Amino acid sequence: MKILNSCPFHLQDNKLRILWEVTPRCNMFCKHCLFYQNNEKGIENELSTNEMYKIIENISQDKEINAIWLSGGEPLLRKDIVDICKAITNHGIKPSISTNGILLTDKLIKDLYNAGVSYIHLSIDGGTAKTHENLRGVKGSFNLLMKTMDKLKNSPIKTGASFMVTDDSINEIEDVIKIAVDKNLNVISFYLVAELGRGANNFKNQKDILIYKLQNKIKKLEKWKKETTNNLKIEVFRADSWEENDEVILQECKAEQFLNITYDGFLGGCPWLMKSDDEFNCGSLLEEDFLILKKKCQDKIKQKKEERKEKLSFCNKCSRKQECGKGCPALQIKDNKLYYALDPICPSLHLNIITKNNDKQILKV
Repeated sequence: MKILNSCPFHLQDNKLRILWEVTPRCNMFCKHCLFYQNNEKGIENELSTNEMYKIIENISQDKEINAIWLSGGEPLLRKDIVDICKAITNHGIKPSISTNGILLTDKLIKDLYNAGVSYIHLSIDGGTAKTHENLRGVKGSFNLLMKTMDKLKNSPIKTGASFMVTDDSINEIEDVIKIAVDKNLNVISFYLVAELGRGANNFKNQKDILIYKLQNKIKKLEKWKKETTNNLKIEVFRADSWEENDEVILQECKAEQFLNITYDGFLGGCPWLMKSDDEFNCGSLLEEDFLILKKKCQDKIKQKKEERKEKLSFCNKCSRKQECGKGCPALQIKDNKLYYALDPICPSLHLNIITKNNDKQILKV
């Protein structure tokens, strides 16, 4: 099991990847949606097929790019999604897709595979229809997802899934793992819900106790993993350590490794940063050279990280300041600007735990 006290964009292989939001449209209404997608917002600015081709050509001059993750909104709402994947593949880059899965048919799965898609990432937010559909806002979507997983089970495309950990869903982690095993998924990823997008309104002030609950779940998951012969890979993101002497510490932001392209063609830092701070939008790929914009993005990210380290005065008091990477800056935004505060899952914020009458109380710093 891999546990990262950071985010899904903290890559271990140091390769550069791109997440491309190919549409702002979506057929769900998730309570934790990062981008507030809907079927109307920004649709007039959605890139045409030819504009997509132009950007793919622009990106392909950089031989460092070997993978593009297509997301949204819901990317399968684009009728040209297969053609887009073909174009990416024809330029020597591997396309992957992140989707809620309910639009996947047997024919579309076959067409996507023939277009070069070798990995599809789904979203499951509950082990029961009630929990999943409460978070995703669409009745009947759970059963549709189960049918999609069955279709992918017999497909050559590798399949993974994400599970957003909230107070409503945390007790169904084991049920979701059982589903992942039954459906022969390759990866199941658990994400602590982030206060971004709709999550900022719907999941405020849940971190302290939720992190503690998740840590207990992780211990059970580790035991479960040892007892099973299944090859399922389990990932847990943004799960803070609760032990003062634990070696796990917040990792450094790696936004320069996972750049983001918006549905209207702008390049910036990771999706969380780009949606949180206006300054991480570095320019249009329809108007500027990718190599120039990439360097501009990476320089800006490095500059912001250095400024943040210098201005995090709280960290000067911490005995582990040298080994700590300071975590995610995107979750410390005010008025769309980075204001150099601590990552909400910083262990130091949660070490003041007192035991009274055998009850643990988490005190805020």
